[in-house]
Amino acid sequence: MAGKSSINRLPPMVKAYIQKLLREDRMTLDDMLADIQSRFPNEKSPSRSALGRFKQGFDLLTEKTRQHRAQAEAFVGAFGEDASDKTGALLVEAISTLAYQAAMGAHEKDDVTTKEVAELARAAKNTMQARTLSMKERQAIEKAARDRLLQEQDAELAKTVQTGGISEEQALFWRQKFLGVK
Repeated sequence: MAGKSSINRLPPMVKAYIQKLLREDRMTLDDMLADIQSRFPNEKSPSRSALGRFKQGFDLLTEKTRQHRAQAEAFVGAFGEDASDKTGALLVEAISTLAYQAAMGAHEKDDVTTKEVAELARAAKNTMQARTLSMKERQAIEKAARDRLLQEQDAELAKTVQTGGISEEQALFWRQKFLGVK
């Protein structure tokens, strides 16, 4: 097993800055090294090769995160909900973030235990169960609101018939055609 990366041994603020530069993806390795050295002159800067290796791992994790996001969106879509729905999008983002954090942790540790993988899988399962429950609750609320609206509209039609505004035959037409009442 390879030793711990020299970047992982840097102070947290330096490592966080390197990760920020990698996320921005707008500098060459040499430009990044010069920027790190000028920003943190009192810290030992990583070698170019260490930065290159760390970038490769970071790029791999970034690509995996994109794949996880695409898979999560497809998964949400399979439940019949558009992934652009705010609740679905929030869930997708949360799952993606958790997967990314877990992957970063695994990348930095260089070893992942079976227990950690099982815990991540359990957390994903619990998240999906909570999402399903939330969707069922939302559907129940929508159904109750629709039923209440139909009752109000039917009552309004009945009042209109009583006041002589329309005939019972016309009211029946409106109930069947627009309210869906048989």
